[in-house]
Amino acid sequence: MSFQWLNSYLENAPIDAIHLPVIGINVIIFLFAGYIIKMSPKAISETRLKRSTLGLRAISMALFMIYVFDVLWLSIAGAHVDSLVEISQTGLTILVSYVVLHFVQGWIIVRFGKVKEVNGETLRGESYASEMIGLIGLILVSSIAFLIIINIWDLNDWLQATSVIGGVLLILFASKDYFLGDMISGLIMHYNYSVEAGSVVRVKELGVTGVVTQITLSQTIIRDLVQKHEITIPNSRLRNATVETISNCTKNGFREYLDFKIGYDQSPERVQEFLNKVWQQSAENEAGINSDAKPKIVVIENGDHAVTWRLLFYVSNPYRLLDARNTVQTIAFGLSQQEKLGLNTPVTHQILSGGLT
Repeated sequence: MSFQWLNSYLENAPIDAIHLPVIGINVIIFLFAGYIIKMSPKAISETRLKRSTLGLRAISMALFMIYVFDVLWLSIAGAHVDSLVEISQTGLTILVSYVVLHFVQGWIIVRFGKVKEVNGETLRGESYASEMIGLIGLILVSSIAFLIIINIWDLNDWLQATSVIGGVLLILFASKDYFLGDMISGLIMHYNYSVEAGSVVRVKELGVTGVVTQITLSQTIIRDLVQKHEITIPNSRLRNATVETISNCTKNGFREYLDFKIGYDQSPERVQEFLNKVWQQSAENEAGINSDAKPKIVVIENGDHAVTWRLLFYVSNPYRLLDARNTVQTIAFGLSQQEKLGLNTPVTHQILSGGLT
């Protein structure tokens, strides 16, 4: 079989034959980016998998668009991009470096990260060692890719004439206010083990209650217990807030409470009986409430319009904290209708026909 037609096509092709293997590799990486990323160690979360896949495809698409531009420029202006060889090699270097860095980071988390059980799910999060080694891996891979690109573009003279280290230090100094505080806060939290992957925390200043899924040098990711979405909080902001670690609880579980405002027309004995019924029915309907640990009922405040009663109970499963609160409040509402015991703040001023009294 003769291949003269193929040779004739390659000679007249707008893109040199030397670029065809690069284009082929680029197309393969774009089509199978999801599969390539998923082949990494199983320490990568679904969110990070999607982000890494999107990043790999974005780099591949950018490289492909450069070839398209060259073809169009050749067809319209009859000019050819002289630096297309360097661009091809640079793009391929960046693609390979991205994939290698992804695999390196995944292996570091598997090897040096922490494993915790979170509500029946095994999570592998960052640790102090994995963060530091991951940072070193990022620097090494980036440095190797940078040196390869310098050689591709034959910029050795420029590299000698300029201080790359000085430029990097200048960039770090200029951006220190954006990431240095978060990095220091992240290292402190790693060192003190104040917040760890798998911990159930409540941050009242931010209105967040959820499970810590990942801690990096710059930010902490918390999975909200209500809406099940992930919330990203800068480490510096989290460290300056009051963080309650709910999962670090006693043998009875985490002690939670709910307040109820009840009018002065109800006797203390009736209110205590009512709140005990609320707790009993809640413990029967919600597995997260510890039915073996008896509740405590106390008066918090004798207000101008009502008495504030507090029901303290134990939640054995901290991951069901909000479910337990919702169950108690729902049952309290239903029982208040049956017992004719109002939970609303009594009206102390009424507008009568004769005026305000």
